[in-house]
Amino acid sequence: MKDKKSRDAEKKGRSRVFSAVLSLVLPGLGQMIRGRVFAGCLFLFNVVLYLAPLFVSRQADYDVQTPSLLIAVGVWLCSALDAFLYKSSFLVMALLVSLFCFGMGFLGAFFVLPHLDI
Repeated sequence: MKDKKSRDAEKKGRSRVFSAVLSLVLPGLGQMIRGRVFAGCLFLFNVVLYLAPLFVSRQADYDVQTPSLLIAVGVWLCSALDAFLYKSSFLVMALLVSLFCFGMGFLGAFFVLPHLDI
């Protein structure tokens, strides 16, 4: 017979896996289910931001879709890892911030720099 502590640990483990799977389906959903709505919205916003260039048809001398897709997949996987962890990890947040900064620089170079008269 299992005691209450081991049942709670088993339930928490299933809950972590369930929230990670939800975050793989839709980034940020696992965080939202666990009550971390702001973090879930942040992950969802980042993925949508980096998937947007895939749907913008633009004639450019360089490929914008591949790096944008790689950043979006990286943020998506960070979302699932963060949803799986019991508490938010500093490493996951640092990775998310670095992907966000890199992506903003990349999108700025794609959308802003071609329109500047420099």
